[in-house]
Amino acid sequence: MFPKKCLKLEVLSPNKKCAFRLQMNKVTRFLAIERCYEGNASLTPQRLLILDTIGQQKKPISAYHLKDILHGRGKPLNIATIYRILEFWCRLRIIHRLAALNKYVCCADPKEKHTHVINCCQKCETTYESCNEEMGIDLERGPELLGFIFDSKNHLEIPVICLSCS
Repeated sequence: MFPKKCLKLEVLSPNKKCAFRLQMNKVTRFLAIERCYEGNASLTPQRLLILDTIGQQKKPISAYHLKDILHGRGKPLNIATIYRILEFWCRLRIIHRLAALNKYVCCADPKEKHTHVINCCQKCETTYESCNEEMGIDLERGPELLGFIFDSKNHLEIPVICLSCS
């Protein structure tokens, strides 16, 4: 039903969800550290805190909701700092900013070389991430026919209604 490389946490049983999320966080965390090292970027405790907190979420999260969660855990950060850190992780392609929702989600496969495609349910905000090749979307030829070039550094968002909400 789903391409094997795609992330769809709701498909997994509750026990597998937790194990998969822990494994995913370890991979994402390792890649984040590696990309910081390669890019000669500082890896601060606040940056790791934000990354870990986003990685624990089941759905996309706003900067203000993130601020509330951190405050509740006794680790208050001001909103400007949170936005700077979110932008930092977006630049490294470890998290994605969902422009339609103004929320953030961990990248399902930071190693993926193709353009990431994020399907986001407009009702329940369940996200399903794959790549343009798996979805059969030609992001080179289509825009070229219109006189454009697709910026492959970005991801593509597709607003959908999931089967559970339809």
